[in-house]
Amino acid sequence: MPSFRTRVLEALDIKKNHVRIPCYQTFPQPNPARPQLWDPSDEVTTTTNTSSSADPPTNDLTTGTMQNYAISKVIRTNTIGPKLKKDRIEVLGFVVGHDPGSATVLPDCVDRGANQVYTGMHYLGGIYDTTNRELQGMRKSGVKHLAHQSMHDPSGTTDEHTHTDWPSDAAEQAIKLNEDPYCDSLFYHNTSIRFFLTGLDDVNSGNAAGHSMGDLSANHRGTVRMLVLRPRIPKVNMRTDGTSSSFILNHDYLPDWETELFYDRKKQLGGRLKTDCEPHTEHASNATYGVIQVPKTSTDEHSNAIVPYGFEYHAKVSPDVEYDFGSVHYGYPKKQKDSTAHGLTPFDILSSPINTKKYAVLEDLTFTLDSLHHGAAAHHIVNVNIPYNKKVRFAGRKPALTYDENDATVVTGYSGGLTEQTFDEPLNLQSRPIILFLSYNQRISAQVEGYTAVSET
Repeated sequence: MPSFRTRVLEALDIKKNHVRIPCYQTFPQPNPARPQLWDPSDEVTTTTNTSSSADPPTNDLTTGTMQNYAISKVIRTNTIGPKLKKDRIEVLGFVVGHDPGSATVLPDCVDRGANQVYTGMHYLGGIYDTTNRELQGMRKSGVKHLAHQSMHDPSGTTDEHTHTDWPSDAAEQAIKLNEDPYCDSLFYHNTSIRFFLTGLDDVNSGNAAGHSMGDLSANHRGTVRMLVLRPRIPKVNMRTDGTSSSFILNHDYLPDWETELFYDRKKQLGGRLKTDCEPHTEHASNATYGVIQVPKTSTDEHSNAIVPYGFEYHAKVSPDVEYDFGSVHYGYPKKQKDSTAHGLTPFDILSSPINTKKYAVLEDLTFTLDSLHHGAAAHHIVNVNIPYNKKVRFAGRKPALTYDENDATVVTGYSGGLTEQTFDEPLNLQSRPIILFLSYNQRISAQVEGYTAVSET
């Protein structure tokens, strides 16, 4: 059924161009083709400490070959019984959009190139496509490609009169954007993605590296948890500095993927979350301290603390508070992680609830994959729909730069004109959706197809 906006435009006989920005369907693969193999002899062989988590295998680098599937990565293993019986958890994730930089709010994804550390997380694209000529022509500030122009241009160059309603001067563009911040905008409808998941482990392979189901305690039906998340952007407050008569923005830190993804009040530092903490253990010379009971170690005094955590690390119990009055984070605890990895098992991570104060949960479902038999049980199709339904604004065209006459690489300023290149990073689409698959005792692969629906404003 058409949306309300579409029905209104049709009733008014207003035609708006639209385009579907496709997502990536090929992904860089780890080298070798079957990564993260490890030898059980390298892990703890004692059966006394059966609840400690073994270190995940060494990260592999990606190759320059792009394949039409993405494969999961082992993030944690754990010995749970005699004869080195163990379980493991693997992760396969996708972030809509391109690499925004070193933002801790998003997971560390694999760049689309060779010799990158394979993390099991990938960028999907789909937010903007700089090579899409039709999308460029829909922008109010964009210059239409010759193939999309109706005017004859015998010179073979871009016609200067393609967009008469957009200025060609940087100062005029700045005035236009100040008067109407949404003058260069597109309407984003939704992102629709389909995942075709397949279980890859073979219980009859006899793989001594520990990936076969025969070496594990579970059967061949691995549990997969799918999460669709969006980081919550903190509220921005404004305060006034009475001494300097200036306004200062004040807001919390952005969510930290490494330490604030999960939060469960059932997990305490005195339990599995921090293995070196021993609650109710008094100091041997406690009698010399009088009435006050002293813990055996410095970490024991915080055994009742509950903190958020990620796949590997958890937040510090007593983080420092930003006390610089001029900082935008004044009064908020700093994001600090414990130097040691937490002791959560693969099952703990699989079943942990999401920290909804930092990440909004759009979807959370669990299903199983049969890696032994072929057929319907060995595959699973997931359809993900992420709604936006908002006008996304951009910053117009890029100003033309002037360079030093003696050194063409040195920028000396702006020439005052505008180039044909546009600023393609959205200004008000801060929250990038994350699709996460957590696979318990099973390696999975995903084939992906999808798009983001965008229309002209």
